[in-house]
Amino acid sequence: MTDLLDLMREPPVKRPIFDALGVIHGDVDETLRLEHPRMAWDRARIELHRHVDGLWMWSVSFHADGGGSGYRIGPKWGRFAKSRDDALHWAIDELLTRLDRCERKDAELIRAWARGLA
Repeated sequence: MTDLLDLMREPPVKRPIFDALGVIHGDVDETLRLEHPRMAWDRARIELHRHVDGLWMWSVSFHADGGGSGYRIGPKWGRFAKSRDDALHWAIDELLTRLDRCERKDAELIRAWARGLA
């Protein structure tokens, strides 16, 4: 989902997916959560973490209307940005894109939360 705000950000640094690089197993630098009021899992989560090379990585996860998707943050996914703010921007963009086909109440709550992070 491209918009005018994308022009104000550095483009993401995309690298090939490479399983051997793995995911982060310990604590990540920052986790933004939209908690679910009744369930043990979050409605949505964005993780941000600075890689050893100075670039920032992101991951997104969500559960909405009986479905969802997500992955653990790590260099294996090849999703990098030059700054923390750029990583957050691209994480929000990815989350909103993944929710494109969801039209129910949970998805709308997640969209509103994500847009509020920008």
